Amino acid sequence: MPRVLLVFEPPDGGVPEHVANLALGLSDSGWDVEVAGPMDATTYPRIEAAGIPIHRVHSMRRGFRAPWRDMAATREVMRLTKRGRFDILHGHASKAGAYVRLTGCATGVPVIYTPHGFGFAGHVSVARKLFVPPVERWLAHWTDALICVCDAERKEAAERGIGSDGSRRRIYNGCRSCEAVEPFDPPMNVSSVVGAVAALRPEKGLDVLISAAPQILDAVPEAGVMIIGSGSLEQQLRAQADALSLTQHPRFRFLPFEPPSARYMRALDIAVLPSRWDAFPITAIEALACGVPQVASNVGGIPEAVRPETGVLVPPENPDELAGAVIELLGDPTRRRQMAAAARALHSRTFTLERMAQETEAVYREVLANARAKVSANRSAESYVG
Repeated sequence: MPRVLLVFEPPDGGVPEHVANLALGLSDSGWDVEVAGPMDATTYPRIEAAGIPIHRVHSMRRGFRAPWRDMAATREVMRLTKRGRFDILHGHASKAGAYVRLTGCATGVPVIYTPHGFGFAGHVSVARKLFVPPVERWLAHWTDALICVCDAERKEAAERGIGSDGSRRRIYNGCRSCEAVEPFDPPMNVSSVVGAVAALRPEKGLDVLISAAPQILDAVPEAGVMIIGSGSLEQQLRAQADALSLTQHPRFRFLPFEPPSARYMRALDIAVLPSRWDAFPITAIEALACGVPQVASNVGGIPEAVRPETGVLVPPENPDELAGAVIELLGDPTRRRQMAAAARALHSRTFTLERMAQETEAVYREVLANARAKVSANRSAESYVG
């Protein structure tokens, strides 16, 4: 099998989870896959346990305010590509996507890019909204395939003129089933648990869940609320919870995240995804795999996973709507059981790891075939001229 290098930049959240799942799926299918990313990431232990090599890129950092570091990271990826003699580079998220496309331009190695949410999407600065789209259009010249994780992302790329119609593909995220995962034991004496498993970052809207929590806890005395994750907003979110007298509440908890996500999902009666903006969060399909009904924001590609039979969609940034939907579901165990069965069925039909790996492999083979055809055509032209 050809050698594939998966490159990603965010150390936590859905992107490293996706990369780990893809690396494991490709490896199971016999592909020679390696991973490159930041110095530390939540999924490294799982990848290393599978025997997949990991290359830590020393210059890789979050944010866009140190372009000299990004150039150094690009050089590291170029050296790694040449030394490893990789046949395909697959970049995940905007910065890693830039690294691999500049590398592809310099080395001629075919490049695949998965944005996981474009850098201009959501509540970002005006400068990023103006600057990122033309950069994405320029980098698309060195993108052999643009794999979007949902139809909403593919539509956004088309509307912005990023990539050609032939280069844009939609391959849904996938994850394994979770029956074998031992569920987490919530540290609360409750009969129903509502929770969010997410990186503590602005786009995830966890402050909205915190604002909704007092209504949920007052309306349903046997329910508890948990927020599981870590990230840049942790202190801010804890301060918000303290201001609402939640910090000492016996039925509210902040908990650190320790993989795998499924152990937390299996402990929930309702999974909450209150995103302000999102492409296609992997926690949505992990909830499907674990048979957990969801209450989620109607943004991005979320409605492609959270459907009427598996959950309830609410407007973003609306604590009252969120609380109302959660309270209604908590009061209807029959509906929750029906949603749980529908969620597992939807996962097995549409969002398995095997399906994601197979569809990605098909794109890899097509890109490699096109690259070989170009090389053959160039050699024929040179022979004819000679």
